[in-house]
Amino acid sequence: MNVFSSHIPGNENNIFMIKRFFDVFVAIILLIALFPLVIIFSIILFIELGEFPVFVQERGLTLEKHRFKIFKLKTIKTEASHQSKLIDNNNIFLKPFLSEKISPFAKWLRRTGLDEIPQFINVLMGQMSIVGPRPLMIHDLEILKKDFPEFYEERSKLESKPGITGLWQLFGNRNEGVANLTYLDYLYEKYSSLKLDFILLLHTFPVVTAAKNSDAVFHFSQYYVKAQNQNYDFSSKLKISLDLPVDVFDLILETAHEKSGNYIVEVPESWWYVSDSMGNYENDKKPKIFKLNDKSIANKKSA
Repeated sequence: MNVFSSHIPGNENNIFMIKRFFDVFVAIILLIALFPLVIIFSIILFIELGEFPVFVQERGLTLEKHRFKIFKLKTIKTEASHQSKLIDNNNIFLKPFLSEKISPFAKWLRRTGLDEIPQFINVLMGQMSIVGPRPLMIHDLEILKKDFPEFYEERSKLESKPGITGLWQLFGNRNEGVANLTYLDYLYEKYSSLKLDFILLLHTFPVVTAAKNSDAVFHFSQYYVKAQNQNYDFSSKLKISLDLPVDVFDLILETAHEKSGNYIVEVPESWWYVSDSMGNYENDKKPKIFKLNDKSIANKKSA
């Protein structure tokens, strides 16, 4: 699937307030409901690691933007964590060698994402949202800025607060590295809405219950999102190859149609057998579908 779209304005203040209310409400409910589990998990981790089970780590969207100290349950001993920087300090998305240093319980905890529960405190403090771009470690941001300046610059344009869950956290392909992260963050920023946040939150629950959370140590690549632009041009002609759940893609397409109306999209034939939501549009508002090799595209671009 390929999407081209023009710029969509940022959310209004009332939407921001609703999102903030939603964040606080969900964070309070989940913290209360999951607090007994945090106590149990902390006791088990303290016995296994011999260290205080909660750690604080500085993270941010960039080195200059949305920097804060994140709270997490510790699943790797401090010594092993420091050694990982020396073993493979340039791979910020994949660190499978650490799996040997993680106990079976800690492995399960990471794969469910339940080690992220303390981050609801960051949400209550206003440093994070439930849904948003993933904040990175300072060490990783330094590598990102040095080795991938064009992607770092694009990430610095993000206005959304960092999120516990999000497009990249759920559907990111770590094998595609920085490009995959940047384009999914860009996609969320461009088409973010309360409805999209709600859908992404619904997609988070089966990831937790099925223990298929993806991180640097244990990762899954069920979906595929890759930039097609060789020059990494984040413009109205941006071309991205997308493989996302139908409801997520459908909402992104709907948002692009309502707020922009200036885009071209190609979808595989199989997509139509899954969703017929395009038929819900009125004729004068129905998105126009073209094949990318169709000569009519040239006419449409020049129109």
